[in-house]
Formats: sequence, C-alpha cells, structure tokens
Amino acid sequence: MIENKHIIWQAPFMRVPRNVVEARREVLAGWLQSGRYLPLGEICRKLSVSEATARRDLAELEDAGRIRRTPGGALADYSARFPTFSERLEKETVEKQSLARQVLPYLLSDFSIYIDGGTSPFFLARILPEARISKLRVVTNSLPVVEYLAGTGVSLHVPGGDLVSRQSLLVGVRAEQALHKWRFDAAIFGAEAVNRKGLWNSASAVVSLQKAAMERARTSFFLVTSSKIGKEAKTFLCGWSHPIRLITDKPPPFVVKHGIPVETVEAF
Repeated sequence: MIENKHIIWQAPFMRVPRNVVEARREVLAGWLQSGRYLPLGEICRKLSVSEATARRDLAELEDAGRIRRTPGGALADYSARFPTFSERLEKETVEKQSLARQVLPYLLSDFSIYIDGGTSPFFLARILPEARISKLRVVTNSLPVVEYLAGTGVSLHVPGGDLVSRQSLLVGVRAEQALHKWRFDAAIFGAEAVNRKGLWNSASAVVSLQKAAMERARTSFFLVTSSKIGKEAKTFLCGWSHPIRLITDKPPPFVVKHGIPVETVEAF
C-alpha cells in the first residue's frame, strides 16, 4: 500500500498452526496437573505468550475439564479430585483432636503462631479459645480457622491470597509474600504423607505456602495421624534436617520402623 508517497508495509496475519497450539496447551496442562499453582503472569512468561492467549488456553483447558481456574492463576483438577475440607474434617476426628491437644504445652504467652490449612491444625484452632493463652497472635490462610476464631478474643491475622474454594484455603504468591513480615514462634501444619525421605503434600501450591511459613518459624509442628506414615504423596515438602516436631498417634517404635528419626517424634 502507498500513502502520501511513503511506503507503509502491513504484516500479514500469521495464524499459529493448530498442532503448535495443542502442544502448548499440553505443556500447560502438564504443569497444572502436577498440582502446581501458576499465576497468569508466570504462564505468559513461561510460554512466551500474551495474556489474551494465555486466557484462551486456560479457558479451553477448563472447558475440557482438565483444569480449574482461580482469580489471577490456575490450579489443576487437584481441588476437584481431592476431598473437600469438610469431607476430610469428618475423618479420624478423635485422633486429630488428641494431636491438637499435644501442641498446647508448646504455645506460650505472647507467641506468634501460624496455623496451616489442614484439618488437624484446625482442631488446634478449635481449642485455642479455651486454652486462654495471653497475647497469642494467630496467622492463618485457612478460612475455617478464620471463621472459628473470629470474635473469640484471639488476635487473628489473615495474609490473603487466591482462594481454592473446595479446600477453603488462600494460596499463591501474594499469600507467600505476606508471610515475609512475620516471625513465628511456632507453626502448625498438616501433611498428606510421611516417610523416611520426609514430609509430603498433595499440591505444590500448598507446599509452596507451607515452605514460606516454615522459613519464618522457629519450630514447625506437623500433626499427622498414623494412617499417613510410610506413605508418599505427589509433592515433596522437606526432609528431616529441618527443625521439625512430628506429632502422631503411634508410639516411637512404629514411626522409627518407617525410617523416621526418633528425635523428631512426639507420640502418645
């Protein structure tokens, strides 16, 4: 095209071959189906695509039932496949209540503590008001913990993040960054599996959040029922070199036979 005696070149529209698009979406689905949380910006950087293209890819994968999207990012069908918080809360309730009570002697006046989004840590939250620990500060990304402790007089802080609705949990980069301003005297976690290698969970988004809290904690307590010992889950959290106290419902010999260091164990 010639205009005002200047040559203006207009690039032809380049349609990306279908096989390239499908290959890119397969890569994206693979990342997400490993349980990893990916903000939209990170998807764009990793795939070298625009936000519009990334949103189209996510929409196609969601329509196909392969992923589940959250505001600003995406989780694979981890949340859909994994039992909901309410469903998990109904299992092994007696054991979880007992595990939670074992933590109380370690929580002292004027402590700042982090409570994880697992169901065992939730049982700790339920007994905190009656424990009457003065000047206790609780930081949590668990909405059930927030709901239970709100209005009880316990000082409560919620870092925020992106909601995984079925798990009632706030995760993501914003949630992790918000923890950086805290120092915890104790952090209380759950885990999906425990073995000689260390601790495991079911999604890297959860593990990433747990790691962020562990880095800020003087001691990390893991409340784990014996049904999870000797097992392995999808995502590795940490080994036994970290300052960990494992609280479980079986005596040390049971735990040690699975290769777990006895010095980490607090048992009934």
